[in-house]
Amino acid sequence: MVEGGATVPEEQEGALSVYRVLDLADKKGSYCTKLLAEQGAEVIKVEHPAGDLTRRIPPFVGDEPHLEKGLFHLYRNASKYGVTLNLETPDGRELLKRLVKTADVLVEAHPPGYMGSLGLDYGVLKEVNPGLVMASITDFGQGGPYRDWKGSDIVHYALSTTMITSGFTEGAPINLPGTPSYDAASLIAAISIMVALYQRAATGTGQYCDVSVHECSRLGLYPWMVPMYSYNLNPGMPPPPPEGRLGASIYPVYPCKDGFVRVVALTPRQWDGLLNVLGRPEVLCLPEWREFFYRIGNAADLYVLMVEFTTKYTMVELFEAGHREGVPIVPIWDVEGFINSAHTKARQFFVEVDHTLVGRFACPGPAYKWSETACMIRRPAPRLGEHNEKYYCQELGLSRQELSALRRAGVV
Repeated sequence: MVEGGATVPEEQEGALSVYRVLDLADKKGSYCTKLLAEQGAEVIKVEHPAGDLTRRIPPFVGDEPHLEKGLFHLYRNASKYGVTLNLETPDGRELLKRLVKTADVLVEAHPPGYMGSLGLDYGVLKEVNPGLVMASITDFGQGGPYRDWKGSDIVHYALSTTMITSGFTEGAPINLPGTPSYDAASLIAAISIMVALYQRAATGTGQYCDVSVHECSRLGLYPWMVPMYSYNLNPGMPPPPPEGRLGASIYPVYPCKDGFVRVVALTPRQWDGLLNVLGRPEVLCLPEWREFFYRIGNAADLYVLMVEFTTKYTMVELFEAGHREGVPIVPIWDVEGFINSAHTKARQFFVEVDHTLVGRFACPGPAYKWSETACMIRRPAPRLGEHNEKYYCQELGLSRQELSALRRAGVV
């Protein structure tokens, strides 16, 4: 248990507790349905009997490859229920339609045309349930010349023109860790779904949400460059500035006694504050250093001078001094630093989860807290097929013998 964490309380009503979501998504959309589940939606993860591919993403607890012990799965699929279902079989497709009758939302991430090839596209499913909101999260969307292209998170990060701004001026563009493009798509899809449900309350009918990871990467990760570029294209405006990797020059990172800090000193007042933090060293008090564009143009020389002084202090000393002087200086935490941060503990960001096979572990909770309804991790990630009996027998009325027969036939 992480000090300053919280335990999962008894389940409470959430803002989305009246909704049921069928989750047929892969890693492109697993975060989308997690967000809905934390707000109280009854999210049922529907996966192949062999297990969804997200279960196979490392790392694993104890470095032991296991369908139930992948950290990606344990985090992204927390708060969900889980059933197995083979949509390639006629019985599997019929069972999905029966589940759709009781659902409000279906989220899937198959290639364009796949659901249609199974007779499970939105046109068919809305006949089963006219109120269904269906979201398809695909690499390039349902239309356009790239429609059938395969993609990945790094592909979208590159094609979105966000990568061209990442890295150092003298080096090649670099990728961000994790899955930022997929997470951006999940966030935008979750918002789209909630707005569609709001609209349904007025019209009584659902609708189809076509979510393109390619487009979400641009708008979700670096949205402000689009209007800036468009503005510069107007008659009489200066040409658009080149998108270069100037981040290290504008927001430099400097070593210190126990790690690194990032400094944001853009204005003259912030630069003066930084000089006060460092004891106003004479070499940095020359008037030309006070000019922002001079510092950008001479970033390499400035770095050599700055390191002589930043290495005299710890991350926290620089952070606290920057706070006093009004200049943003932030520690670059490693994982241990973030976990042990006094602010992280005070916010009870980590929640203790108890998983049947993994045991007790600390899991990041929701990044926001609501005053009236509960937003929280509601249960550990489901074991493969854990809730088959709950939904197929108790709800759809199958006998245990029928469920066993379907299991032997590879349907569930």
